[in-house]
Amino acid sequence: MAETIAVYGYRVRQARTIRYSPIKPLAQMLDMSPSAWTALERSTSTEMPRLKLRTLATRLKFPSEFFLQPPGLPIHRGSLLFRTKKSIKVAQIDALTTLAEMIVELVAALGENATQPPLRLPMSLRQEVSPEEAAQQTRQALDLPDSEPIPHVIHTLERAGVPVAFADADMPDAKHDAFSVWGGDFHEQPLIVARHVNSWERTRWSIAHETGHLILHRGAAGEVDEDAANRFANEFLLPADMLRDEWPSAVTLTSLMPLKRRWQMSLAAIINHGKHLGLIEEHRATGLFKQLSARRDPHTGVTWRIQEPGWAELEPERPRLLTVMAERGLERRPTAELFTVLTGGWASDLMEQIIAGQREAPAVIQELAKTAPQSLPGNVVALRRA
Repeated sequence: MAETIAVYGYRVRQARTIRYSPIKPLAQMLDMSPSAWTALERSTSTEMPRLKLRTLATRLKFPSEFFLQPPGLPIHRGSLLFRTKKSIKVAQIDALTTLAEMIVELVAALGENATQPPLRLPMSLRQEVSPEEAAQQTRQALDLPDSEPIPHVIHTLERAGVPVAFADADMPDAKHDAFSVWGGDFHEQPLIVARHVNSWERTRWSIAHETGHLILHRGAAGEVDEDAANRFANEFLLPADMLRDEWPSAVTLTSLMPLKRRWQMSLAAIINHGKHLGLIEEHRATGLFKQLSARRDPHTGVTWRIQEPGWAELEPERPRLLTVMAERGLERRPTAELFTVLTGGWASDLMEQIIAGQREAPAVIQELAKTAPQSLPGNVVALRRA
């Protein structure tokens, strides 16, 4: 057996960035200079002693095989669709980009065994289209009647070919619950990644907001228009004509609650939507927001601005597309081990996060999965230690 083996530099970079590992201690561990490490990451492939590879793999908690697999299509660091804060660290952007690359690779691997729903987002919008018009066209493309709320935002997007994943992602700040990105050479693979929150209305709105980014800012570089994505989300969840028809004559937090419950949308978003449409004056909207900040949940003591009334009435939405693709294409319930094998060695603890963020299968499917064959399909082989 050869004493050295070819390691892909980009795989080294991916493992390091998703683990938030700085270069200097890793380079010292392998008796390398920081500049030599940087050259390693930038190289297509580099010969590395097998012992050093095992040391590296152990330190970064990845199978050795991961570093021997050609990388998939990289996602440019500047293509993540959220407003960049001056305070955000480069390490955060790198880690989120690598997380997106991992999930896109997983979707592609699952797609070799199961059909991914075709993309149905409107992709030929006029450059001057308003966020509201884009939201209306999106509802039409997804066969959503304007007169009815969207029953399950994530499920609707997954059926339209947009994978959604939940993970313990380190977002730029507390206001960011999700980010979106287009993967592939021609920006053909959309992806939304969200973190877990216990607010059903916040989850629905965040996913709608990221849908706005995907449609309005495809191919954008640098900072994107957050206000446009906000307006898209409000219109997507609650069409303006319906809001005008159902807007109360006397606007109070109490009179807005029926709108919140029917359209499954936060009071804050409804107030902003109404203000933008001219249904409520600026000073009155400001007063309502002050009331949200002043009132508290009697059980938790948290202000309504952070935790609105009705926050516990529904369970937050969760995705299920990746689970369904595994169950239908491989006839197996997804496991971290399965996803690790399918993707050529992405660490199992990272895959466990993705699986934990998926909705449970219906009871009937769970029973079928118990009796399904447990062997891997012919084109999936178990990893071997290098």
